[in-house]
Amino acid sequence: MKMSNPITSNKVFDHDDVQPNEKDGGGAGVSSPPKSLGQPVSVQRGYPKVLGTIQILIGFLVLLIGATMSASPVLDSIAVQSGIFVWGAVTYVIAGSLTVAADNHLNEWLVDVSRGMNRCAAIVSFAGTVLYSLDTAGFRLSFCNNSGSFQDCQKYWIRSQGIAGVMVVFSFLEFIVAICASSIPRKAVCHVF
Repeated sequence: MKMSNPITSNKVFDHDDVQPNEKDGGGAGVSSPPKSLGQPVSVQRGYPKVLGTIQILIGFLVLLIGATMSASPVLDSIAVQSGIFVWGAVTYVIAGSLTVAADNHLNEWLVDVSRGMNRCAAIVSFAGTVLYSLDTAGFRLSFCNNSGSFQDCQKYWIRSQGIAGVMVVFSFLEFIVAICASSIPRKAVCHVF
């Protein structure tokens, strides 16, 4: 009877490896440690694909919400003025696509490129988190002009701060996902499967 090792799905040990242990009074013990102990745990196939899909979705959401922010009557957002909702979203989608492709094709070169692009995505998402945090905190490039009432300006600022707060969450989530995707070992992806 063969049992699957709970640590890695591709390692199998036989029940013959379990032998009585004389020191413990004849109880069952493992004659030798499983081969996976002391070695890095392999990455399950599909794990990078999930991370890449999350990155692609975050990229599209950042682009859509950023386009909505840029359509406001007053362009006072630091993040919108920097254009991070465009170049950040493009970086996230490219990094996610490369991560999915690296999981599909299991090519060392593709895994290296994916890891490098995920490092770039982590840097960009960190910058996005900082810029959107500044917007959420209330730092503005300009203030409402005299065409609207003070109450209208306050409503606008509250709404834009709320949207910027959502963008902080997406940028930070992308930062975490990009760090996880860039730390996948190349050997675990390419040589285990």
